[in-house]
Amino acid sequence: MREERIAEKSAERDEWRRLYDMIGKLLFDHGLEPSPSNFDLCHRYLSGRDGELNATIDRAIAKDGGLSEAVASAISAKLDSGLSTDELSRIADDAQNYLDQMSAILSKSGDDARDYGQALETEAAGLTRSSSPVVSVETLVSLTRSMIEKAQAAEEDLRRTEVQMSAMRKDLASAQQKANSDPLTGLPNRRALDQHLRGAFENARRANTPLALAICDIDHFKQFNDTHGHQIGDEVIKFVGSSLGRPANNDIFAARYGGEEFVLVFERAAAADALPVLDKIRATIAARELKVTHTGQSLGRLSFSGGIAHLNLHDSPGSILKRADAALYQAKQGGRNRINTAE
Repeated sequence: MREERIAEKSAERDEWRRLYDMIGKLLFDHGLEPSPSNFDLCHRYLSGRDGELNATIDRAIAKDGGLSEAVASAISAKLDSGLSTDELSRIADDAQNYLDQMSAILSKSGDDARDYGQALETEAAGLTRSSSPVVSVETLVSLTRSMIEKAQAAEEDLRRTEVQMSAMRKDLASAQQKANSDPLTGLPNRRALDQHLRGAFENARRANTPLALAICDIDHFKQFNDTHGHQIGDEVIKFVGSSLGRPANNDIFAARYGGEEFVLVFERAAAADALPVLDKIRATIAARELKVTHTGQSLGRLSFSGGIAHLNLHDSPGSILKRADAALYQAKQGGRNRINTAE
């Protein structure tokens, strides 16, 4: 039996190695940066569990002859954003069309300018030899007028294309907002949290200012969800999310971390400063009786636990999250409905 388990584990490790090699080859073949998002994208593609994702990537490769960094980033954003493949395809097609239009306009303008220059050179040379300079001058005026009209038309085309590109930029901004937002709570999602936390770390290191991070988890959420159903469970997540996000300002960033977990980043604040802010939210939620809005049915009381960690000299975003999570675990072990601070 022991030998069978060893053989199974060995086969599993061989499969991991094969998948790892395939991911590396896919990244290398398409010239993609070995970033976490690209690794995740390639892993999902090679696992074959998401047919729509695979079809999107296959279409991009067939169309462009490869998977570019820009297209990979757009597809990765879609994975977290809830954007439809049609929306992504439309934005990508619009961008390509507008770039093609501008390229064509600029190319035609260059051709027109070159033709105009050659015509001027020919007419200027003929002007010195012509027995009728008036005719040559009229020809030059006509050429110049034609060039001015073409330049004005090109300017109008460029202005129209710029308006279209401006609309596309708004679409991209909206897509970026979706990519960084949790669709249930409206809070920033984990992708946005990772980006914000990296920036907050850099600011704290550069300015030598404090930083604290808290992880919060709704107590007994699975039991609550099983008892009252997923729809009520979603409403509870939204309620807690809005409560945690309500006091947010430029120095407090609240995000949904996943499931029933939330993360708050307190910039320019130590753990001792973050604790009373978070504990006040906890106490307010714990004191409130929840009811179903349209029926008045009582759902009882709800609470959450939290763990707070303060930025240390050798911390990374991953290590401070880990220490805050350990403090959260201690709060759960200590009876829940409380906030613990990491040492």
